[in-house]
Amino acid sequence: MEKTIIRVVLVIAIVSISLYLFAREMTQVYALNQENEKVITESLKLEKANEVLMKKIELIQSDDAYMEKVIRQELGMIKKGEKVYRFQE
Repeated sequence: MEKTIIRVVLVIAIVSISLYLFAREMTQVYALNQENEKVITESLKLEKANEVLMKKIELIQSDDAYMEKVIRQELGMIKKGEKVYRFQE
């Protein structure tokens, strides 16, 4: 009888420890999956942004009018002899 009780206690202890370790590992797996989803989402955003920039580069290299527009708007450059008037709002 005493050996049976010891065996039952040992089995319960082993099962409890196994369940605890399994639950802890599953928590870590869940956290890693969440982080993986965030990384994938960020990667997709960056790929789209990269595509937009590649198209912009192609346009700048092939279209002089677009290149001038970008230079004027984004870099604030002007042609020789032009005057810029700035108004306060």
